[in-house]
Amino acid sequence: MKVSKDYLNFQPCTLKGAKANKWRWFERCIGALDRTHIPVTVSPDERPRYCNRKGDVSTNVLAACGPDLRFIYVLPGWEGSAGDSQVLRDALHRQNKLEIPTGKYFLVDAGYTNGPRFLAPYRGTRYHLNEWIGNTPQSYKELFNLGHASARNAIERSFGILKKRWSILRTPSFFDIKTQIRIINACFVLHNFIRDEQQTDQLLEVQDLEFLSVVDEELVHQSREEVQNNVIDDITTIQATEEWTRFRDALAMNMFANYQVRRNFA
Repeated sequence: MKVSKDYLNFQPCTLKGAKANKWRWFERCIGALDRTHIPVTVSPDERPRYCNRKGDVSTNVLAACGPDLRFIYVLPGWEGSAGDSQVLRDALHRQNKLEIPTGKYFLVDAGYTNGPRFLAPYRGTRYHLNEWIGNTPQSYKELFNLGHASARNAIERSFGILKKRWSILRTPSFFDIKTQIRIINACFVLHNFIRDEQQTDQLLEVQDLEFLSVVDEELVHQSREEVQNNVIDDITTIQATEEWTRFRDALAMNMFANYQVRRNFA
């Protein structure tokens, strides 16, 4: 759809208050990237291809959003059984590909390889926000993961509010699969339209805040389940480099040094 290009794109945003503080260490970051599964209806012959690892029939949707919860890129349509590496590879090479400006990057979860343009957390180190309740960072890796999780949470919140607003994304519909994919894409476009318009519409802003309060509560429980089940995909499309590893280490150590100074003066 032509309108997608007008609404699903990168737009600089001005952050204030707590939101600005979440992202202040990730200066060259333009947002967060992740995937989500949306239930669909397909013919009996197609069900095996659309059946995901949980046994549900779905489409694997890759999306990226900015700190303002506005979607930058969306790729719906892949079968639920498709591997996340396969979907990301397609997004990076297709005609309507995921464009990442030179020198910029996305925050991604631990399932992704930490490599150029995709900054991942340290594996084997406490990460999910609910794991930090009652705990404080004791190393540069822990502090980095806490800051990373706080900022990357934007994509989870974006998915959450999208599905809260559009019930058609929570249950399979009776349309053919091609139409269902178009509907999914349209919902992402409308999400951005509302995010743009709510700046001058108090009712929309209040509704978004109500949705987000529910989404944030659900995300806490979701994170606990992921930790208990040790749910981590291994997405190898991204190639690790020594330069990018050094970049993450330097950023994490700088964050920790600043954190220690502030604690000593507190």
